[in-house]
Amino acid sequence: MRSALFGDQVEGYKEAFVYNGVYEIANAPIKPCSEQWKSNSDELNYQMTFGRQTIIQAVNTESGPILPEYQCISQIPKAGNPKDKFDVLGIVLYVEEKARKIIISQEREHLVRDIVITDHSTEQPMIISTWNDLARTDCDTLSSRANKFSVVGLTALRVSPHKDFSLTSSISTTIIHDPKGSMARALEDWVLQHQEALSDRQARILDVRNPLEEKWSSQ
Repeated sequence: MRSALFGDQVEGYKEAFVYNGVYEIANAPIKPCSEQWKSNSDELNYQMTFGRQTIIQAVNTESGPILPEYQCISQIPKAGNPKDKFDVLGIVLYVEEKARKIIISQEREHLVRDIVITDHSTEQPMIISTWNDLARTDCDTLSSRANKFSVVGLTALRVSPHKDFSLTSSISTTIIHDPKGSMARALEDWVLQHQEALSDRQARILDVRNPLEEKWSSQ
């Protein structure tokens, strides 16, 4: 089955596939294919379309899915190459109540919404700015779980040039609400043993964030 990438998708997905690789692909709608995109008459009349909600998981045909290469927050460089991408596993402390609308270039409106996470490796929280589609449904789901200190995975994040110690989503970023693997299980166990410490960290975040949200909502 054919799938075509356009514009920013080419850059965003170029590292997601390798020739002859095997993948599990979710949230990629199947739509009728226009005749103009067919290279020969034997191709199917349908094509796969990729969007912000699409999840691409590499699979080892012998051992199963290949998990993201998660890093601890303390391992993320505070000033790195803007082209580098990081997979992060973290505990959700805070999700901005609603997405903010900003104008960046060519008078185009974008949505941005901040997530604050923590982990066992450092007490300094990490701010992650999610953009556009990720700032909608995915963040709504996380927001409902923030008080439960849920462990989530975020992939293909880039260092933000605009904020101290923060990351920003890229076009290929996905939010994994139920991460798998030994690292995720270990962090979930750590959460159960450190509820009071996590409550303290969350309270400090809310003390700072709530006045900011009141200011934005009044504008």
